[in-house]
Amino acid sequence: MNQPLQKSSRCACAFFLLCAFLASPPVKAQSQLSIVSTGSSLPMPLYNAWNDEYNKTHPGVQVRYLPLGTGESVNRILAGTGDFGGGEAIITDADTKGAPSRILQLPTVLLGIVVIYHTPGIGNRLHLTGQVIAEIFLGKIKSWNDPAIAKLNPGVHLPDTAIAVLHRTEGKGSSYVVSDYLSKVSPEFLAKVDAAYRRNGRSEKPRTALKI
Repeated sequence: MNQPLQKSSRCACAFFLLCAFLASPPVKAQSQLSIVSTGSSLPMPLYNAWNDEYNKTHPGVQVRYLPLGTGESVNRILAGTGDFGGGEAIITDADTKGAPSRILQLPTVLLGIVVIYHTPGIGNRLHLTGQVIAEIFLGKIKSWNDPAIAKLNPGVHLPDTAIAVLHRTEGKGSSYVVSDYLSKVSPEFLAKVDAAYRRNGRSEKPRTALKI
């Protein structure tokens, strides 16, 4: 059986989950009011719990949250489909100009993302900085016994094995959040990767260049 994944102690990245609400009326079927939303899968258990509690006091209202991802949620909100959406990537003012209805963004949940690793023999003793993690994703640090990692972990035996980076699919909010964090701690990451996905007022479909 594989050992459980260990987490880096210096790579936590907190973020606000933002919801964009459309001014368009929700779908109403007979006497039942049905509100449909899409968004990030990470806060889905909390949103479902909130929806259940709300339904207890408002039995005539049913709220459904579909975990289709941040990117898909933003696309639907900007297209005017769905009643509200949730995601980690902020929709810029330039993007909202072409939306069919006014969009209101509100912070609802504070979550944390941490980069994890699984390297036999190291356990949970490995320390990594944001700069080192950025160089791993840039492909500059390729093995676990790289001098940059060894410097941060004196006395720890690091194996001479290649680092295999695992990632999520594109359009996920966690990819956006980690990319945004690494662009703040690494000028090189900012120049090479951040420019490829950061929208900065440009009107284009939401995307993330770094896959986590």
